[in-house]
Amino acid sequence: MSIPFPAVTAAADRTALRCAIIGLSTSEMRRPERVRHDPHSEPAGRELALGLSYPEAIRRAGAVPVVIPPMDEAAIGPLLDGLWGLCLSGGPDLKPSCYGAEPHPALGPTEPHLDIFEIALVRAAEAREMPVLAICRGLQVLNVARGGTLIQDLPTQRPSDVEHRQAPSGATPTHDVTLLDSLTADCLGARGARVNSFHHQAIDRLGDGLRAVGWAPDGVIEAVEATDRNFTVAVQWHAESMVRSPEQARLLEAFVEVCVSYGTRIADAA
Repeated sequence: MSIPFPAVTAAADRTALRCAIIGLSTSEMRRPERVRHDPHSEPAGRELALGLSYPEAIRRAGAVPVVIPPMDEAAIGPLLDGLWGLCLSGGPDLKPSCYGAEPHPALGPTEPHLDIFEIALVRAAEAREMPVLAICRGLQVLNVARGGTLIQDLPTQRPSDVEHRQAPSGATPTHDVTLLDSLTADCLGARGARVNSFHHQAIDRLGDGLRAVGWAPDGVIEAVEATDRNFTVAVQWHAESMVRSPEQARLLEAFVEVCVSYGTRIADAA
């Protein structure tokens, strides 16, 4: 039985892009008490959850998504051997000890073993010069992996009129982002965008080699990119939920095209 992907367009039919294999992290964990138990299925247990908008967006952009569960760090090398790019998805808060801080009272649930894995994963991908696109929590993981820190609770630590945890669906943009002249702006094809927002944490101190290139109206960093890599781009908004927007679709497509160039180069060198 085929999985329905109604959002897939002609981009997925482009032969040059069809072979790009992109790893997609999953960091949303569901505990048994939050899992609806079907009496005809196995007993409820801890589960990984990932919205279909992520793989659909990568498929729409013309690549093949491969979902990455948390695993032993020794498996990262063999895993990356088979990938042409890495997309870090959204998810829960990071444990503050990852960046040397004490927990704020408003800190949400954390998954420390998952934090350790994803930090190691993005470091290993960047060490290979593999293209990286980081989304929402992914931006925060990237920043921490490079030695940066986070604002743990925007409402209390950086209060503003901007709603960073919106009620409408992800397809609905709720605030503006202003972008510098940058790789991110080039990918979007614009120096600004209307974006969605589903986060209560944000970048505080930038990690090594990262450059802030986009901001919300209240000054919260919304986009960063690496100054020492060909393609490490991170956005605080959920681009995967807004691919019907031409700008957000171009961002995903630009990422896939760079992944194709990387994978082709690696294959030719093998």
